Amino acid sequence: MRFIRLDYDDKHDWDMLILERLYPLDFRSLEIGKRELRLDVFEDKLRELHAAGFVHRDLRRPSDQSGERYDNVFMTDKGLRLIDAGISALRTQVGDKLFGKYIEVEEREMAEFRAYFLSR
Repeated sequence: MRFIRLDYDDKHDWDMLILERLYPLDFRSLEIGKRELRLDVFEDKLRELHAAGFVHRDLRRPSDQSGERYDNVFMTDKGLRLIDAGISALRTQVGDKLFGKYIEVEEREMAEFRAYFLSR
């Protein structure tokens, strides 16, 4: 996700987080080498978020929910994009121990996503 701005809707009396508009592509149309490159960049950016104290916590959809397994990761013409940060966590909010556990889970999910993304 690329942050655009914070805003406020007076009519509805709520805060808004404005992000870039995404136009998803079918990643299966890309050759493996290009997928690997985009995935490497995505993983580097995810590690930067972790180092900055942010964890997404929702790379893979739970098996008891309908939808695609990895529908929070979009392929766009600019690379892979992570969406839906609704259950994300900040290290400062949850503490080091719980944050570390969240990172462990997310790293496992990322390894599973890598296999999924490159095998299709």
